[in-house]
Amino acid sequence: MEVIIMESTDIKVKLNSVEQVRQFVETMRKYDGDVDVYSTNRNYLVDGKSILGVFSLGLDQELTVRFYNGATESFINTLQPFMLAA
Repeated sequence: MEVIIMESTDIKVKLNSVEQVRQFVETMRKYDGDVDVYSTNRNYLVDGKSILGVFSLGLDQELTVRFYNGATESFINTLQPFMLAA
């Protein structure tokens, strides 16, 4: 039996408007791997490439974006407008 270890990368984002959600999901759709978005205060996990899913988490919430299969630094840099300050 082969064991597969998946690497993941998490970043924190906040989406403040309908337009930001649209831009965020459009950016996520360019990512080749799987991406989930979740809100820790509501215990929801949604597909980061689904506009309805991301909207269901609500605006002005701190969200965690989890990339599977290793997101490159250059791709993560494209998310800078949505990221919370570290």
